[in-house]
Amino acid sequence: MQALSPFHWGARIAPCLVALALPLASSAAAQSIPGVWDGAYWGLSIALAGQGDDRVAVSSQPGELGALSMRGGLGAVQAGWMSHKGTFVWGFEGDLQLGHVTDDFTAAPFSASSSIDLAASLRLLAGVPAGRRGLVFVTGGLAAARVDYAVTSTDGLNIADTAFRAGYALGAGYEQALSSGWSARFEYQYANYGKTTLADGPTTTEQTPDYHVLRIGMNHRF
Repeated sequence: MQALSPFHWGARIAPCLVALALPLASSAAAQSIPGVWDGAYWGLSIALAGQGDDRVAVSSQPGELGALSMRGGLGAVQAGWMSHKGTFVWGFEGDLQLGHVTDDFTAAPFSASSSIDLAASLRLLAGVPAGRRGLVFVTGGLAAARVDYAVTSTDGLNIADTAFRAGYALGAGYEQALSSGWSARFEYQYANYGKTTLADGPTTTEQTPDYHVLRIGMNHRF
């Protein structure tokens, strides 16, 4: 049996956290400290990305040449706003991410590569308090990234493109309020930057960058 990667575990655990939290929502809301999740905040995060699945093919060849499983590290600055209304907490968050998420392969005579060094997202958040100072949440919204992509061959094929691509990000996580307005957060996200057809003359390929993210960070409320 193949061992599951941390990214697969994150994808499985995140929805379980939400499912376990929902039946406790009403009692948790009564126990939670008023104002813990209200107001604007900003913070910093670090993330490990991996397990992408950009399958590469060109129109001049049958079948797939291989797959780009993008991976790497990211640092992010995030800012947002939350409001605690009755049983639920809701809000929105934006972030700017810098790092290097990449992969490449060679399947002679072809080579392919894809990399992202800049990304951003604007997402909604919704959650339920967990105990007096915890929050279990889901998040989702728009995402964009600068993608540097190439498929070349020793026979002269040269499909190369660097451009911003729009897509979406979905995730879930847990945040723990600490003291003096600080909180610690762990979350899982999946980012997908859509499908784009690129060409060199009559030969085409489809760019489909995506990856899973495990992210930890700290936030501070104003």
